[in-house]
Amino acid sequence: MKVSRVAPMWRMLSAALAFGMMSACGSELEDESVVSEEAPVDGESSSDSVSAMASDRHADAVIHSGVIAVLNPNNAVGAPDGNAATFLGLLGGSMVLDMGLGEEGTGPLRVYYQGLSLAVIAQVEFLRGDMSLISTGQANLLDLGLGTHSTLVPFSNSTPYRYVRLRSGVASLFGLDAVEDTGGGVSAVCGDGRISNGEQCDDGNRVSSDGCSSTCRVEPGYTCNGMQPSVCTDVNECTNGTAQCSVNAICTNTPGSYTCTCRPGYWGNGWTCSDIDECSNGTAACNPSQVCVNTPGGYECVGGSCPAPRVQCGAQCVDVSSDVHNCGACGVVCPAAKTCSSGVCVMG
Repeated sequence: MKVSRVAPMWRMLSAALAFGMMSACGSELEDESVVSEEAPVDGESSSDSVSAMASDRHADAVIHSGVIAVLNPNNAVGAPDGNAATFLGLLGGSMVLDMGLGEEGTGPLRVYYQGLSLAVIAQVEFLRGDMSLISTGQANLLDLGLGTHSTLVPFSNSTPYRYVRLRSGVASLFGLDAVEDTGGGVSAVCGDGRISNGEQCDDGNRVSSDGCSSTCRVEPGYTCNGMQPSVCTDVNECTNGTAQCSVNAICTNTPGSYTCTCRPGYWGNGWTCSDIDECSNGTAACNPSQVCVNTPGGYECVGGSCPAPRVQCGAQCVDVSSDVHNCGACGVVCPAAKTCSSGVCVMG
């Protein structure tokens, strides 16, 4: 059985080598099925075909500039379907796959492969959105039977990976059907400062009452921008016209909300404020000879006069004859050399 498998393998490798010589030995092999696009930077929208797979944990796209010695690379995109991209190991085959913006991987990577004639150890590189390296792992491709097989590549780093680069082993020829993040996606990591599927915001913590809740939802009374991490700002309802205070109330902005307090001369809960009738509740300060007239938010004392030696002080009649220093209706203080007599400061 070993002979029957090895002979076909070398025939395939010989064909691969001939193909490589025709393609200038190790240069990038372009196939019509490859999507001609450079790696998108974070913040840019993906293609329509990628958007349609927004909730998928499998790779969404092939990065064209990262394809070397791989035939039909687009066959490795999406869920496993029996169609595989072919790695030409003698030519140093490698390929970069995009897990998708907002779908960054967080757990071990499952690699689906097929068409193996000899056990292969392939290298896997986990990359950030800027293509910098997070960590590396090994894909042990051991199953030689027909059909599609899978192996798990460990990943325990706390930094999510946007891209994965697969490099074939020496003298290896195999097919890559799909790759899959088994960690559930970044949407499960609220508080990491990255806005992912299912999150309205992510300010880098899981504390509520700061605009972005412990479940990464925008809290009432705040707005959060799309930056990573999110920056949330309190909404001033008192100035933007959304407060529901009474017209006879004072609006005070608070973090995430506001309060309404009735103005002096009114009573209520702030959302409704009614005028206080000081003339009827006994709180008006009119003198006995005056008539109290209630007004919105206050009252007026109309008419009347004060009998001597009392003088008018606002709405009250004040007796100033017994105070040798305070003189006049509104607390005029006589100099030390003078005293008050009938409301007048005189030498005394």
